[in-house]
Amino acid sequence: MNAVFEFEGVLDHIYGVYIDATTGFDKLREWFVKNQRDSLDMLKNSHPELASIDYLDSVSMIYGKGDPNVPESVVLHECSQKEYKERNTENGVNFKFIGNMALVSLYQYWEDHYRSKIAEQFHINKNELKAPVMGDLRLIRISIVHHAGIALKDIEKCNVLGWYKEGDEIFIDKNKFEEIVFQIKSQINQWKIDLA
Repeated sequence: MNAVFEFEGVLDHIYGVYIDATTGFDKLREWFVKNQRDSLDMLKNSHPELASIDYLDSVSMIYGKGDPNVPESVVLHECSQKEYKERNTENGVNFKFIGNMALVSLYQYWEDHYRSKIAEQFHINKNELKAPVMGDLRLIRISIVHHAGIALKDIEKCNVLGWYKEGDEIFIDKNKFEEIVFQIKSQINQWKIDLA
């Protein structure tokens, strides 16, 4: 199969995962808020002193393995209900993580596999194949992976995705990820024309 089309398939897959995940985060938060409201209604009758969102927000959610009533069980993750809601908001850590990791994954597929395959189709060396948007992803990825998501000075060299300055927190939100996909698709379309 043509490497350009394969890379486009990877892009579509990663963007699909991103869209599904972020939609899921929204729905989880909505579902959870509704459950809290339902719990408040029950608590008003049984334990009115506990019938507040502040109380519910302070209660832990625990994910574990094994019967929680025996010492051999293992807590795999614990957070407050408030933390759960916050991480599933549009500016929460789940959105940040999925956006940043989708960018990192996309770049790695490009650099470690598809760049050389596409370069072969153009009969050039891997390093001769330039795509400004992919160069920008490289700079953003370095800040995500090697600088805890805080923009390094080199990020200011981005030509297409000039969103960040040194010291900024990297957060690939919905609009930014959509722009990344648009820019890569534009590059892919150009490659298709050039290879026709």
